[in-house]
Order: sequence, then structure tokens, then C-alpha cells
Amino acid sequence: MCGVIIVSLADLWTSLSDHRYVYLALAVVVAAVALRSMRRALAPIGPIVHALAAIAGVAFAVGMAVVVLFAVVVSGT
Repeated sequence: MCGVIIVSLADLWTSLSDHRYVYLALAVVVAAVALRSMRRALAPIGPIVHALAAIAGVAFAVGMAVVVLFAVVVSGT
């Protein structure tokens, strides 16, 4: 019984591989729908993401200022 199932699954896989472009197109459509749904799901937290990006930018700028100040102090001695 198991041998028949394995053979029939192998035949099914072979027949599906003949239509790989159809399945590739179907996968692209499904991925596009998933990305659109994810964008809608994440829309309410958009302002939070923008605020976090701004905080990260400020932290980077302050860190670079400290590094430059440290470099000036070290090179001046």
C-alpha cells in the first residue's frame, strides 16, 4: 500500500513539474496579496516606525559628534 502511495505521489510531482510556470505565476500572485495585506496590517504603526527612525538618526548624529570631538581632542595633544 505504501509503495503505491509513493509511486502515485512521484507521478503527481512529475505532472506538476510540467506546469512549473503556472505555479510560479501563482506563487507571485499569492506573495503580492500577502505583501499588500501586510502593508495594510502595519499601517497603524507607521508613525511609530517613523519616530523610531528619527530617534535612530538623532542617536547616530550624536554618536558621530562624540567620535569627532574625541578625535579632535586626541589629535590635539
